[in-house]
Amino acid sequence: MEDYKELYDKASSVIGWDFSDIRKRLKTEGRKWNYIELVKTYGNRDSFLLDIGTGGGELLLEVANYFRKAYGIDVSPKMIKTANKNLKESKVSNVEFSVADSKKIPFKDEYFDIVICRHAPFYAKEVFRVLKPKGIFITQQVAENDKINIKKVFERGQSYGEEPGTLMNKYVKELKEAGFRIIREDKFNIIEYYIPGDLVFLLKNTPIVDGIDIKKDYLLLEKLEREHNVGDRIKTNASRSLIICKKVSI
Repeated sequence: MEDYKELYDKASSVIGWDFSDIRKRLKTEGRKWNYIELVKTYGNRDSFLLDIGTGGGELLLEVANYFRKAYGIDVSPKMIKTANKNLKESKVSNVEFSVADSKKIPFKDEYFDIVICRHAPFYAKEVFRVLKPKGIFITQQVAENDKINIKKVFERGQSYGEEPGTLMNKYVKELKEAGFRIIREDKFNIIEYYIPGDLVFLLKNTPIVDGIDIKKDYLLLEKLEREHNVGDRIKTNASRSLIICKKVSI
């Protein structure tokens, strides 16, 4: 069994989120869309792109070359510090990162051709404001039943106990009221297999389970591995919702 004290200490020392290595090691089963390919589909070399809740900027840096200019905003200064570090190492030249709240996006009206938002809150009216006419908004959100076996072990967590589809329905309603036409609604629920150390990092650095604490949660982590261990990995699920919409009216 893993030494969770050591794993927690290692996860606690990390500043900012960078999940690229975890994604490489993660094993999955099931149907899902490719979010990056979706974003590329709606862009071109003349397009201006905004990424709301960009985190460490890894996703934006991966798609930036398909756009004329790309901007990433995040409310966390630590995330933007990480994003700028990743930008410097990437050698990508058409990206800018800045600290900003999605409640008040620091760009003029009708500036962007495409706005994207992955696993972060957004405000439909503000997205509508900064998009050009016929502009596209793409959002992928974490569904209520994501990592459900982990939340049941801890008896708490992100959207724990909420009816599946609650957030999706709320966002669809708000987007329609703002003046968007929904092009696509979708969802997936796949199986994931994490190396224990990667899962601890994920729990420590995301809101999946709130208030992770080594002294209080050590036994719960051992229980999670004991009950959901498959080989050398821990089995859980990933559940996501997708909305793609177009700005059509005021």
